[in-house]
Formats: sequence, structure tokens, C-alpha cells
Amino acid sequence: MEVANHYRLSARSGDRLILDGETLRTTFSLAHAFGEAWAFGLELPHYRVSGGQLDDLIDGWHSAFGMPDGGRNNRPEDALLFQLSNRGGPFFRLDRPQSGIGDLQLKLARSFGAERQLVVQGTVKVPTGAEDILAGSGSTDVGLTVLRLRPLTLRSRSASFYWGAGILHAGDAERIEFANETLIYTGILGGSWQIGPRLGVKGQLDFHGPFFDSPLEEIGERAIQATVGAWFRPSRRALLEFAVVEDLEVSTAPDIVLHVAAHWSW
Repeated sequence: MEVANHYRLSARSGDRLILDGETLRTTFSLAHAFGEAWAFGLELPHYRVSGGQLDDLIDGWHSAFGMPDGGRNNRPEDALLFQLSNRGGPFFRLDRPQSGIGDLQLKLARSFGAERQLVVQGTVKVPTGAEDILAGSGSTDVGLTVLRLRPLTLRSRSASFYWGAGILHAGDAERIEFANETLIYTGILGGSWQIGPRLGVKGQLDFHGPFFDSPLEEIGERAIQATVGAWFRPSRRALLEFAVVEDLEVSTAPDIVLHVAAHWSW
């Protein structure tokens, strides 16, 4: 489950956007290994878009540390307005809380090497999402990712770092009238360290190229996010994760994302 808080007002060369609200995404995922090196997985998210609850907390954080609020006080707290416009005028508006499922992702991966440290994964995103709340693009997208894992030992505790790169072929977005890019690059870099028998910490950078050909930096520039979190293993089969995600390229991603996940294996 992830909750993301948005606040951006931008206009340039006829393109305009207002993003003021909060998105709660709950994702069900399932993965199954078969053979010696293959794995299949699926993810189905559910979205809840509303004014949210985090505006007051974020305003207090900015005020306590003397940080700029990006004009947040120009609009009421916990309000919802997503509006997109081009030279022809507004083509998307959402101002009432709504819920719906997102696009289904199907994944097939194969690992290579004696210790299975190289993984090649193909992904197909199926347009099952509710386009009227931007929970789906209305197009079928196909991606290919290469991931590399390197195990380490730090102070007698197991650790690892990993990196990967990929390419995504995106179809035309149904509800978005901005010109979209067809090929988008993606990347990931991170590491994990087990600091106790059942506890570990993790840091990660995620980045991707722009999805749209627009002068608006929110959608027309690359995005970089940093994740800092921890994991706890209450039993051999269970794993809990907690993390905070921040935008390193300001305005290209939500101000803050709170992440919590529960995994169960059998």
C-alpha cells in the first residue's frame, strides 16, 4: 500500500496542469517460480483518489524546517483537483473522490548464472484501469528490464547492492491529449543491509524518462525518486516493509510517498 501526496500548478506554451490531491494505491501481487530459473508474476493495483489527509502534516514539516511550501497555501487543505489542459482547453478534470482498479501487469523473468545474479524480465501492462481517474492509460505497454545483484558482507552481516536498466514501449494514452513518448528508459540502483537476525535497511534510486513530449517539467522531464526504508521478518515465511519516497527531481514526482508492504511465501 502506498499513499502519494500531490501539489503542482504549472503552465507553459499552452499546456497546463493542476495536481492537488492524494492517491492511495493498494496492490495485490503474486509470483511463482517454476523450473530452475523461471518465474511468473502479476500485479493488480486499486486506486483511491481524494483530497487526502497529509496536507497539514506536510505544511507542518515545511514550516518546522523553514522549507518552501511550493504555493500549497494558495489552495484549501485536503482539496482535490486534477485538471489537464492544452491549447484547445481542458480535456481532463477530476474534483470528486473516486476509486477504481488500475492496469494489470504480467511479468515473466529468467535468471542466469551459477548464483542467479542476473535477471531478465519482460512485462506486459494490460489496459484494465479506470481511465477517468488516471488509474490506467487505456493502452497496452510492453517493457524489458535487465537486473544485476551483487551480494556482500558488511560487519559479518549479509548485504547486497543491485542495479538495472530497462526500456518501455508505451501505447497512446486514451484520456491524455498531450503528445506521448513511445520509448521510455527506466533505471534502478539500490542496496540492502541486514543489521539484525530479522531486521534490515534498504535504500533505492528509481528513475525514468519523460512519458510525454510537453514543455511542462512535471510530465516532460525525467523523474528521479529516492526510497529509504526498513524490512522486518517476523517469521521464515513473512516479511514486512516500511519506506518513505522523496522526489529528487523536484516537480517530476509526488512530494512524498509513504510505503508499507506485507509479503507471504509458501
